[in-house]
Amino acid sequence: MGKEELDQKVSALMKFLYSVRDDRGVMADLRRGFSEDTQQRAWPHIAKFCDLRKERERKIVKLVSAGFAIHKDSVKRGNMGDVMRKIAMGDGNGIDGLSSYESRFRRLLSASNAEELCDFLPGIIKTAEVKGVGINFYQLYKDLWYWNKRIKVYWAASYWGTKGKGDDSDAVSD
Repeated sequence: MGKEELDQKVSALMKFLYSVRDDRGVMADLRRGFSEDTQQRAWPHIAKFCDLRKERERKIVKLVSAGFAIHKDSVKRGNMGDVMRKIAMGDGNGIDGLSSYESRFRRLLSASNAEELCDFLPGIIKTAEVKGVGINFYQLYKDLWYWNKRIKVYWAASYWGTKGKGDDSDAVSD
């Protein structure tokens, strides 16, 4: 799938999610996507945005949809490295918080594929919601779709504070 086609898919999903954000029933069904036992409740809502028979595609759309249903604070910039950094440094922890949260962040970076990463992210998304840290769900979808070394490097640069952190707009275009 080309970049333009993916952008259209992500935009359509995000438009849908924003259109139903006040529908408590749909949001409840989408939140069920975080559980293997109840994920089928989300399927009728996400079927038009993915091929349900393809596990990778289904897991990405299901994760982004469930994440949005849990945490509707979708921001326009940043990646999960930024989210993890804000969580780690929150509650007055400052820069020292990065080392205490580092093992969780490294676990994300160790994911060899998007499906594995989708299994690690629900807890992080829930923590971000509790801590009031916004998530760029549009970018998250794209990062999951193109999960590779380059995306990992962008997340790491954002987490450890490398110059240019948070601007990962070129992560998938090279």
